[in-house]
Amino acid sequence: HGTPHLAMYARSILAGNVNPVPKTVIVSRAASTAVMDGDRGLGFVVGHRAMADALRRAEQTGAGFVTVRNSSHFGAGGNYAMMALPKDMIGIAMTIGGKGMVAPGSLGQGVTINVLSVAVPSLEEPPFVLDMATTVVAHGKIEIAAREGKPLPLGWAVDNQGNPVTDPAKYFRDGGALLPMGGAPQTGAYKGFGLAVAVEIFCRILSGALPTDNYGGSHFFGALKIAGFMPKDEFKKRMDDMIRYYRNLPKAPGIDRIYVSGEIEQEIETKRRAEGIPLHPAVIESLKDIAGELGVEFDL
Repeated sequence: HGTPHLAMYARSILAGNVNPVPKTVIVSRAASTAVMDGDRGLGFVVGHRAMADALRRAEQTGAGFVTVRNSSHFGAGGNYAMMALPKDMIGIAMTIGGKGMVAPGSLGQGVTINVLSVAVPSLEEPPFVLDMATTVVAHGKIEIAAREGKPLPLGWAVDNQGNPVTDPAKYFRDGGALLPMGGAPQTGAYKGFGLAVAVEIFCRILSGALPTDNYGGSHFFGALKIAGFMPKDEFKKRMDDMIRYYRNLPKAPGIDRIYVSGEIEQEIETKRRAEGIPLHPAVIESLKDIAGELGVEFDL
């Protein structure tokens, strides 16, 4: 997300496919729900506006939900879910991506790669932050493997004939597809497929988006006010207890620590803020290229 895709975002704007200054409009509303038209805007802009609207509704009514159409790729879903944390709310964010997942028993990229994110505050422990694709692995992992010239593990992807593929170049060249979460049909692929369809319902169907909407053009955002269920500090203390319970489960041989969702990413963020953010040479080159196209000074 973010930096590796910066050139893609810029070229989408240059091509007129994405509106850099969208005039987002609420086209349907109730006290706690709304549908937003993103005016083909950059997903980061549209997403923040929609989540802010969901939070405002939750503050007033206890729960707020906003579904979005006519937007574009919004980056990491966890960023929007986490907007709820400072307000002592539970945040939810979903989005649909481009078609790149194979349905159990089918061939090719028939299903969109969808994302579900949930952020929940705690008292002393780091917040619980789930940010996951409905595929076995996020599509960005394939891009990283391609940049680094590394093979894909078996069980991640198949080619357009349904055969396992481990070469990322072949994956992109031959229209490969990611497997659903669960992997093969006999190991639970129907669960990942069903979850992907559920996310599509919340994002595309509920918003009234067209099937032809551009990549990542539909989202769903939600917020739940914890104080409407119980005192917020009591809830957050219960979250602490749950997180500590899972972290302290008996460890398998060779395992130093059990991580709850979001902890690894929080540790990486702390390290990056202290030491800087490493960029792959291919990413730096893509930034240099787009800077040259735009006439922007580049000094990395």
